[in-house]
Amino acid sequence: MTQIARVFARHNQMADIAGPDEAPRRLRLHRRFRDLACGDLVELDATGDEVARQLDRNNVLVRRDGFGRRKVIAANIDCVWIVIAPEPAPSRNLIDRFLVAILNLPARPRLLINKQDEGPAARPEWLDAYRQLDLDPLFVSAKSGFGLDDLAAAAAGQTNILVGQSGVGKSSLVAALLDQYGIVDAIAPTTGDLAASGEGRHTTVTAQWFPLANGGAWIDSPGVRDFTPEIPSLDTLERGFPDIAERGDQCRFRDCRHQSEPGCAVLAAIETGELPAARLQAWHALAAEIPAQNRARG
Repeated sequence: MTQIARVFARHNQMADIAGPDEAPRRLRLHRRFRDLACGDLVELDATGDEVARQLDRNNVLVRRDGFGRRKVIAANIDCVWIVIAPEPAPSRNLIDRFLVAILNLPARPRLLINKQDEGPAARPEWLDAYRQLDLDPLFVSAKSGFGLDDLAAAAAGQTNILVGQSGVGKSSLVAALLDQYGIVDAIAPTTGDLAASGEGRHTTVTAQWFPLANGGAWIDSPGVRDFTPEIPSLDTLERGFPDIAERGDQCRFRDCRHQSEPGCAVLAAIETGELPAARLQAWHALAAEIPAQNRARG
């Protein structure tokens, strides 16, 4: 009799896998499962000691490394929380890149502003660039517990993943939720401090699944200093920039690149202040990467 199980974490040729209400066991994987990732569902063989089949995914979050190789982060995600903090300083470039990947899953993107130990600070001005997107930011503190009630309520019943720079407190947030809200059979993730340079230290080395007692789960993912989403075409890019794509439909020319073309509705929206110029700058930067990504894919 076969059994359906969940991948809790992937470690090279091994994976931590558990069935419902079981503690994860580390199993060796056949090389045909090299794409298996945290969040995947699998079918075990009759002994329960070997993965027999990988089940279909709803979606999968991936990135491209510095050599253009595809790296799978996690699968079957409902909501992606982009975590930012006062330190290290938020990277708008990183947020724009995450949004392209998230909106192409598709999954819901949310902003999580951590390290608000004294309560929410004034809303950062740079958030105005995303005012037309439904990012619904939450202000929280893993240290003081501020905002964790709202975060737990927003996460209930769905699979959530935390992404962001190293040092913004992703693992600390998961640890705080473990302690306060009882995530089942989980081991608290390792947490760390900022390096002397102000950049985050990598304390999480692989994506890790933490099931919630009331259904759903949190996935803690390794911190990054940059992120390259897969962008095979302008259609993919447009899905990551719905604010630009909506206005692009009104451009005079169907192949408008929103640079200097006459009748460009995107440029017109920027001139009137309806659309932030920073979003178009991010669009152009990512559009310029599409040819190189296609060459890397061969």
